[in-house]
Amino acid sequence: MAKRYEESFKEEIVKQYQSGNSAVELCAKFGIARSTLFLWLKQRRPDSNGGIPLEKYKIQKELERLRIENHIFRESGCSPNSPLAVRIAAIKRLKDTYSIHALCRVLQVNRSTFYHHEFRAPKKTQLELQDDILRSLIKEIFEHSCQRFGCRRIRAKLRESGYIVSERRISRLMKEMNLSAQGPIPKLNSANDRQYQYYPNKLKRNFQSAAPDAIWVSDITYARVGHDFMYLCVVIDLYSRKVVSYGISEYIDSALVTQTFLNAFETRGKPAALIFHSDQGTQYTSFEFCRLLKKLGVTQSFSAPGSPHDNAVAESFFASIKKEDFRRNFYKTEDEFCEAVKQYIEFYNDYRPHQRLGFLTPNQAEKEFYDAIIK
Repeated sequence: MAKRYEESFKEEIVKQYQSGNSAVELCAKFGIARSTLFLWLKQRRPDSNGGIPLEKYKIQKELERLRIENHIFRESGCSPNSPLAVRIAAIKRLKDTYSIHALCRVLQVNRSTFYHHEFRAPKKTQLELQDDILRSLIKEIFEHSCQRFGCRRIRAKLRESGYIVSERRISRLMKEMNLSAQGPIPKLNSANDRQYQYYPNKLKRNFQSAAPDAIWVSDITYARVGHDFMYLCVVIDLYSRKVVSYGISEYIDSALVTQTFLNAFETRGKPAALIFHSDQGTQYTSFEFCRLLKKLGVTQSFSAPGSPHDNAVAESFFASIKKEDFRRNFYKTEDEFCEAVKQYIEFYNDYRPHQRLGFLTPNQAEKEFYDAIIK
């Protein structure tokens, strides 16, 4: 094996040669070959620009090393802080492109550890094989929900597919995949000092209904669109928690409420003996809207002033759409906002499991009700 010399030793030999000592004397004294001595001299001889070739070589090697490390970081999709299994998987994937030595150095994995997993690691257990299947299913459900679902709702969707999995296990697998439902940003508050008069509260926070289209609740919220605000009015069936109708307008007036209600009333076959619950906003207490509901045989019910819990079902829906959509996106145009609301309500009615419904979707709850009647 070739003998290695320290850089300080090489520098000393070159210095003595440049001081007048002959090559023969130096080679005999220190036991080095003449070719080796002249190689060291050549490496330290300044070029036409005054630079030292060896120093340039070292700089080039360092730049090449840094370039490779940057490529590895970018292509591996992980860092030294990632779980060991993730880093080892990245090394296996890139080992034909980069050297094992470079990959292990960058991702801070001992080469012996990598080779153990590569050649001597035991076969996966049954639990690990099941985890691999669950990971793909969990990720698919999570992405289908637009990153809205947490452990409970993912568990409900897995149960629909025949997989009985605990929330704790789902939480562990989600952490391993760095999946987490995005949280909301702080919400803005507003005050309204309007003087309220007495209106009857028929529900009195009893948010149970024996059948669809017996009790509807309604409310209005807003969202920023571009540099302005748009207003969203919804009508929700209390039995199934389904959004049976919604309306969007740049004006918060009785026309928005009226059109939203009429759309629901026509779509649901003009239900009889219907109770319609809302807050005491001027849109709902206006003479025109009250007269319309009375003409249609609809009984109105109102929340007490300053008591959002009296209309908790509508407030809960707005909390969900704000947390899962409005506060995660910025809408530049009215068309973008309308399309987003349409997609979310379809997702809410047909795909999102509802805890109060035993993790059924609103559409599933209504289907089960009508199927039971037919039987």
